[in-house]
Amino acid sequence: MLHVLVIDDNKADRALVIRELKREFAQIEIQEILDEKELAAAITAKQFNAVVTDYDLRWTTGLDILRTVKQLYPYCPVIMFTGTGSEEIAVEAMKSGLDDYVLKSQSKYIKLPISLRIAIERLENRRSSELLEIQLRRLLNQLQIGTFRANSNGNYIESNTVFLKLLGIDNLAQLQTRDILNIREYYSILEELPEPQQELEIELQRPDSTFIWIALSITMNEIDKEKVLDGLIEDITTRKQVELERQQLNSILEQRVIERTVELEATNRALDETNQKLIIANQDLETFSYSVSHDLRSPLRAIQGFGTILQNQQLEPERQKQYLQRIIISSQSAFRLIDDLLTYSRISRSELPLRLIDLSCVVAEVLMQLESTIQHRQATVQVEEPLPEVIGNYTILIQIISNLVNNAIKFVAPEVKPVVRIYTEYTFNKIRLWIEDNGIGIAQNYQERIFTVFTRLHSNDEYPGTGIGLAIVRKGAERLGAHVGVESQPGQGSQFWIEFSAEC
Repeated sequence: MLHVLVIDDNKADRALVIRELKREFAQIEIQEILDEKELAAAITAKQFNAVVTDYDLRWTTGLDILRTVKQLYPYCPVIMFTGTGSEEIAVEAMKSGLDDYVLKSQSKYIKLPISLRIAIERLENRRSSELLEIQLRRLLNQLQIGTFRANSNGNYIESNTVFLKLLGIDNLAQLQTRDILNIREYYSILEELPEPQQELEIELQRPDSTFIWIALSITMNEIDKEKVLDGLIEDITTRKQVELERQQLNSILEQRVIERTVELEATNRALDETNQKLIIANQDLETFSYSVSHDLRSPLRAIQGFGTILQNQQLEPERQKQYLQRIIISSQSAFRLIDDLLTYSRISRSELPLRLIDLSCVVAEVLMQLESTIQHRQATVQVEEPLPEVIGNYTILIQIISNLVNNAIKFVAPEVKPVVRIYTEYTFNKIRLWIEDNGIGIAQNYQERIFTVFTRLHSNDEYPGTGIGLAIVRKGAERLGAHVGVESQPGQGSQFWIEFSAEC
C-alpha cells in the first residue's frame, strides 16, 4: 500500500492531486495536510512513503517542507506540484533533493502520478543496488580479494577493507605519500595498450617491512569522462612459498635419484604428484577468482551504465522505465550468481553427515519444488518406481537432482515440450540414477567441461543461467563419494547419471 502526504492550502488543488494519483495507483492511501501541526504529527508518525507539496503555502513554503522531510528521511520521494514557483526555486529545490517539479497546468496534470511512480521505482532500485553492493562486498571479503579504484594522479578513490588489510595499512591516505602498488606507472602502461587491462604477480614490501606476493588484476575504465583504474588483488604468498619449496625439493630429489636407490625414485615420483596437485589446485583457485570478478562485473557495468544515464540525462518516462527494468534484470542476474556461488562454497566446505537415503523421497521433494517450472514449460516427468536407497546426504542430493532435472527441462529446442525420465539400474555393485531428457544434446568435446565452474555453451539470451549448476552437481557428488557423467549427442537429448556404491 502506497501512503502519500498531500500538502496544499487549496482544497480544489488537493482534490485534483488526489484524483490524478488514484487514477494511477490502485492501492493508495492519501493523508491531506492543511497546517504546520498536522505536518509535524505526520512526520513524527512516519506512516507515509512519499510527499506531494505545493510551494506557496500560508504557513510555510514547499522548499522548507522539502528540507524538513529530506533531513529526517533522505530517501523519501518528494514531488513539488505548484503554479507559483520559478526556475530559481526549482533549481534550489533540486539541489535540496527534490525528486521532480511539476507545474499546475492542464497539460502537466498527467505528469504528476508518472513522476511519483518513477521516483518510487528509483527509490526501490536504489535500495536494491545498495543491498547488492553490500552482498558483493561481503562476497569479496569472504574470498579475501581486495578491490580498489584510483585516478590518473595515482590517488586512491575507494577500496574495501581486505585491500587495506593485505597491504598492511589503516586507510587510503597512507598510500598517497607512499604508493606501494606504483599505480601511476601502471596507468601510463595501460593508456598505451589497445585493450587496457593487465594481470601480473608482484612482490610488495609493506610499511611494517614484511613482504607479500599478490596477484594484481587492473583494468582502465571511464567514469564521468575520467579514466580510472579498477583493480583486484589477492594474497598468493603461500603459493609462491610452495613453488619455491617445490623447486628446492626437486633439486634435492634429483641429486638423490642419481646417488641412491629405486626406492628414492619412487619417493620422488610421489612428491612430484603431490606438487602437481598443489599446482592444479592453485590454478583452479586463480581461475575461480578471475571468473567471479569477470562474471560479476558484467551486470554491475549494466547497472552502472543505465544508472549514469538516468542520473545525467533527461529522458522520456517510457525510456526511463525501460532503463530501470534493465537495472532490475541486471541486479537479479547478479543475485542469482551470488546465490549459486554461495551454494558452491557451502558444498565445498560444510561437514556432511551421511546416512541411508530413500531416492524416491528425494525425487518427490525435487519435483514438488519444481512444480511451477514443470507446469510453465508443460513438461512431462516420468519416474520409474521403485527407486532404491543409497548412502548420502539428503540436502546435497536435493541440490544435485534439482539442478539436473531443471537443466533437463530448460535445455530443449524452441516449441519442444520437455520430457524427462528418471530411473535407476544396478551394475557391478553400483547403483546408477539416470535422468534422461529430449533436449538439445551436448557435443562430445564439451561433455567433461560442462561440469566446471562458469562453463556456458550458450548465450544468456538463449538459455539463461550462471554456469554453476553442473559444477554444484559434480562438487556435491564428490562430497558424497559418488560419480557423475553424461551420455549425449547433439539434437538427440542427454542422459545424466549419478553413480553410488551399492555397499553400505
